[in-house]
Amino acid sequence: MPGRRDEQPGCLGRMVDGFLDVLDWIAEGIGNVLTGLITLFFRGILMVLRLLARSIWLLLRLILFPLAYVMRRITGRYLTAEKCASLTGTEFEEYAAMILRDAGFRHVESTGGSGDQGVDILCERNGRRYAIQCKQYSGSVGNAAVQEAYAGMQFYGCDKAVVLCTTTFTPSAVRLAKSTGVALWDHRMLTRLMRNSGRRPRHRR
Repeated sequence: MPGRRDEQPGCLGRMVDGFLDVLDWIAEGIGNVLTGLITLFFRGILMVLRLLARSIWLLLRLILFPLAYVMRRITGRYLTAEKCASLTGTEFEEYAAMILRDAGFRHVESTGGSGDQGVDILCERNGRRYAIQCKQYSGSVGNAAVQEAYAGMQFYGCDKAVVLCTTTFTPSAVRLAKSTGVALWDHRMLTRLMRNSGRRPRHRR
């Protein structure tokens, strides 16, 4: 009989341990469920905030971008090629690239200054590739610019060579351009591009 008295406490202890194990398992399961719910809750909040931020950004774009375009067109009526007179050569090239993009030219890129082979800007429009030389002159642009643009067109494998200037071209340059097929965009064409874009020429900071 003494042996049975020794077995009862051991059996009770195992039952208590088993019960505690079950409680631990239940508590762990509840904790995991609560952790998962909390994680999902905060992820849901973050997702909603992201969607809200995107919606606000899209709304601002839909409102501000057209408004900025309208304002540029309104103020652009007063732009003329003479506004580019104070720009440096590099600043004029950068400005020309911007207004060309606004005019519908694609893949507008600068050739990088020195070693440009007579071309400052490469771009595309209506399936044709343009080689454009920019001349920020105070006087008329002569033959050399036409020759350089024509050579640059061939070097870069373009379809059309253009010389864009802030003033006019000499009669000799006009004759050479006609014989070589180089397009001459003078101050009048530049003014049209500027007014279509509405962007004001500015010095780099």
